[in-house]
Amino acid sequence: MKKIISVIVVCAFILSGIGVLAAPNQTTRHPSTTSDDNVPIWNVNNAWTYTISNIVVNYSSGGQQIHMNGQIDDFTWTVTDTTGDYYTVGLTGKLTANYDITFPSGSSTYHFVGSFTPQLTRLKGTLQLTKSDLQIHHVSLQLIGITMTKVNSLPFNIPFPIKLVSDGSLTTDFPLFDFPLHLLKFWNLPDVTLTLSSTFGGIFGLIQIPFTVTAQYSFTPLAFWVLDQETVTVPAGSYTADKVISLISDEFAYYYAPDAGNIVKIDLTLPYGELHAALKSTTYP
Repeated sequence: MKKIISVIVVCAFILSGIGVLAAPNQTTRHPSTTSDDNVPIWNVNNAWTYTISNIVVNYSSGGQQIHMNGQIDDFTWTVTDTTGDYYTVGLTGKLTANYDITFPSGSSTYHFVGSFTPQLTRLKGTLQLTKSDLQIHHVSLQLIGITMTKVNSLPFNIPFPIKLVSDGSLTTDFPLFDFPLHLLKFWNLPDVTLTLSSTFGGIFGLIQIPFTVTAQYSFTPLAFWVLDQETVTVPAGSYTADKVISLISDEFAYYYAPDAGNIVKIDLTLPYGELHAALKSTTYP
């Protein structure tokens, strides 16, 4: 039982971490320009609030099935420290998600159907990015609250208290950007290993299950590039933005707007799911 619930929570936690990254979004091509977009300067209390919508997971392997639909409202980045070589950013958000999970264990098969609501769960964390290029240096996240879940043929939901704390370390800063940005700017993905050390347990500390997830990314030359400059309309307004995409495939695209000092839109489509995010508001001048 504990193992199955931990799978549910980990899925929700991973989804909440994707995003950084909602009204319908409009994207129109902007006249090409050769000017460079330089790295922005952030100050304490600069903030960006996103709506992460259409979070979808459809995973099936070896008898395991994970289906999840959800969103994160008011996913807010707030700059809390600018000393040293990194920006420290506080993260908060309101997670809403429904899940349907089938998980075989020995001779039995468990089926869980449940939900997360912002009234019963709290999402928060910390992100560190380099000042020189806004590359991801470190991330930590917490999901605390109660999930309501129905197990197998039980006719009622069971409230299960959860506390998931994860700390992610990278062997090399992850290059979301390589400033200055301009049309047809290319940059590499270095060899990088992500280690996510987590502890899952009940709110009162009665259950403590440590686990570690490791992901390795091999060196890929010219992995990212600025495809175009476009006018992007999101709930926060209209921005001229650099469209950054993955060169090997079209699995993701994100839009950086100098006037917002950050990403304003994300479209992520993977074999087992998708995610879409848009900037809702910002205090960046």
